[in-house]
Amino acid sequence: MKRFIALTAAAVTAASAFAGAASAQTYSTGDAARAALSRIAPESNVSALSNAEAVAVYQAVQDETGAGNTKAAAEALIRNYQ
Repeated sequence: MKRFIALTAAAVTAASAFAGAASAQTYSTGDAARAALSRIAPESNVSALSNAEAVAVYQAVQDETGAGNTKAAAEALIRNYQ
């Protein structure tokens, strides 16, 4: 379910970019990644990540299998950036 929500958010963001509304978009890719990461690893301090760091962590954990592995990987990567 969490992955579905994250994928839906990514699809909506991509659709608005292709529709030409990217300049009016108030939600950046880093914000979307931070929002998804805060759902994956709620105890981690994702607000301290830069946009690039948040996107890098989010992309890295997408290849993990299982919620436990995804959460552990996200927490470890977030700790490495802080």
